Amino acid sequence: MPVLPSYQMTYQWGRELRRGGQRTFVAVHFRIPDDEMVWVGHYNSAPVRLASAEAAALVAEQADARGYELFVPRPIQIREIHRVRRVNQVTGWRYMPNAHGKPPCGCPVCVPPGQYGGAKIRKAYEDSFNS
Repeated sequence: MPVLPSYQMTYQWGRELRRGGQRTFVAVHFRIPDDEMVWVGHYNSAPVRLASAEAAALVAEQADARGYELFVPRPIQIREIHRVRRVNQVTGWRYMPNAHGKPPCGCPVCVPPGQYGGAKIRKAYEDSFNS
């Protein structure tokens, strides 16, 4: 994610990753050339290839940037890293943007066996097909 004026938009990914059981997060801030090609898009759509400056602008101009991702298709070099910081663990969205009031998906990919509360979510999901 590009660093945006909104802390929540910049670190939105932390809450989704927390679902996997990880409790401590750090953000690695790095700089790449403005003309370097990257992939950018919303998590549930096909990404497009743009220069990194254009990709950052695309994300920044969104009215709601939740769910946007930016992929650098190469390893980040140590000289490109300029900051490592702790990230607030409750920032961002869970399951998907605007998920409040909507039941979570109970498929085995979204709710793997052993996830806390997963059996209840999977049962409700399966019952929705039998109604």
